[in-house]
Parts: sequence; structure tokens; C-alpha cells
Amino acid sequence: MSAPKNLGFGGFLVGLGAGWLAFRELEVTGNVFAWIMIIGGSAVVASSLLNRWNRRWRLGGLVGGAVGGLVLALFITSNFVLFGVSSSDYNGSYWAEETMDFSGSLTAGSVLLDVDNFNGPIKVTTWERNEYSISVLVKAKGSTVAEAERNLDRLEPDLDESVLGGRFRLVFRHNVAPTRTSLYSVQVEAILPENAVIDLQLDSSNGGIHLGDIEGGTLELDTSNGGIVFDDVRARVIEASTSNGAVAGRVEAPDTTIRTSNGAINLDLPCTETGRYVLRTNNGFVGLEVSHSSDVGYDLDLSTSNAGIDLDLPDLDYSEDQKTSKEARTRDFGSKAVKITINASTSNGAMVVDY
Repeated sequence: MSAPKNLGFGGFLVGLGAGWLAFRELEVTGNVFAWIMIIGGSAVVASSLLNRWNRRWRLGGLVGGAVGGLVLALFITSNFVLFGVSSSDYNGSYWAEETMDFSGSLTAGSVLLDVDNFNGPIKVTTWERNEYSISVLVKAKGSTVAEAERNLDRLEPDLDESVLGGRFRLVFRHNVAPTRTSLYSVQVEAILPENAVIDLQLDSSNGGIHLGDIEGGTLELDTSNGGIVFDDVRARVIEASTSNGAVAGRVEAPDTTIRTSNGAINLDLPCTETGRYVLRTNNGFVGLEVSHSSDVGYDLDLSTSNAGIDLDLPDLDYSEDQKTSKEARTRDFGSKAVKITINASTSNGAMVVDY
């Protein structure tokens, strides 16, 4: 007895249906080839075991059909692009969106804003009011309008308010599982009182961070696939990290560490108080504009590779002066009212420090 001729087609339909249900719940867009390898390897193992278990039935057609259905479902649900054709051409995406607003009075002298976000930017600015306003724009995707709206309804943003040790805390979270984040885009914009000392803990992915007119305490910024912009920001401590994004703006903090990759660093440093700046990037230009005041002294350790360093500051004593590496200090550095230490490095990018 031989297997039915339509066994392979039946397996294909089962694989397509099962794959459609499974892959729509998983975030597979960035791991398509890994999933193909998993499916293919599992098929080889399953086919071998089935043939060994029952040699009378040739089940290769069943397994092959199921694998074909799984791969097609993977292609359709992952927005995979092949030979210039996107699977989204077949899986038409529809979007539903809603703006959710949170606000309240804020009379404490300091505030902590803690945001965990994904697939969208975070922007924080200030105003004269003694209150806060947070606007969250949520977009949800679906293969139909109804499904997009259902996905939108499933996302429940939460803002928790509390006061601890005289500091007002605003903590923003969401209920989206990591396997479903590809269905959403979330943009967060917060406005806080300008007369409060502001601490920030901002974490995002696939979105930039923009800070404007901030007088801060400790600013912890972490994102990926997005830049970081400082628009007149002052703080005690700044720890900022991103990947595949540039860092730019006007910023000052006595303790500053900024790291990025595949992005430039372009900063205006006012240099009105003593501070240390550690700046790291790969595959990016570094440009720093510093103060020309005679009250400011500089201690510089700069390095790059595959490019040069242009250091255009007066009254420097060099301990190392190479094309790709320079160490220098302002004469009478110890007597300066403001002492600025800059430790900057890049690769595959030039570096310029001037007034």
C-alpha cells in the first residue's frame, strides 16, 4: 500500500495553517534565516524517524509539504523581502492608533521619570507649570482593520505615580510580551516642571531619545537603532548608550559617559564647571566644540584609527602627538578654575576638537 497521492498537499495545508498561527505570535522578522534552518533541520530529523518507524509508508511527501507550508507562512508573516518583493505585498498590513494622555500636579522639588519603551522615540522637555504631562501615541498592526484594532485594545500602558523620600516618581510600563512587540509602535512625549531637579531612566529600542531644556540630576539613557539628542541639557551625571545612532547637541555634566556604535558624536560642551567626559564610538566622526575661556583648562586623551585628529586648542603641552593618537594638557592646568577632562575614542572616523 502506498501513501495517498494528496498526502503532500495535506501536509502543506497543515504546515501553512500552523505556521500562520505560530509565527504571527512570534517576533521573527529579524531572524528569518534562523527559523528556516530550524524548520529544515527539524524536517530532516522528523522524516528520518518516521521512515525508520514505518517503511511501508513513504512519508517524505507529508513532511516536505508541511515544511513548504511552514516556510511560506514564515515568509508571509515576517515581511521578508526576496528579489525585491516583500511579503507585506501579500500580507497587507493595517494600522490602528490611539493617543493616551496622562497628567497631574507635581509639587515635589525633584522627579524621577522611568520609561521602558519599544519601537518608538522618547522625548522629554520642560515647561513653567508645576505639573506633568505624558502623551503616548500607540500604533498597532494587523492583517485586517479589525485585527489591528484588537491588537491596539490588547496594549495597556500603565503610569504609576508615587512619592518616595521626597521625590516624585513616574514609572511608565506596558503589558506587551517580547514576542509581540513587532506588532506595535509606541511614541512617548513627556513634559516636566522646569524648576524641578529631574532624574531620568529611559530605556527604548528601535527609537531615539530627545531631551530639551533639562536641569537634571542623574540621566540614564539606553536605546538602540536610534540617536540621542541633547538640546541644552545640564545634569550631575549622564550615562547614555545607543547603537546605530548618532549623539548630538549641547550638554554639560561633571560626570558624563556616552557610548554609541555606527554613529557620530557631535557635542557642544559649555565647560562652565569641572567635569570628565568619556566618549566612545565605532565607525563615526567625533566633533567637540569647547569653551575658549582662559579660566578653562583641558586634559585630553584622544584616539582613532584609519583617520586623523584635528586638535585646535592653544597652550597645550603634548605627551603624545601622533596622527591617530594625541595626549595633551593645557599649561598650568592645575591652576585653572574649571578643569575639563576628555577621553574620546573612535574607529573609522576622524576627530575634531576646537572652539
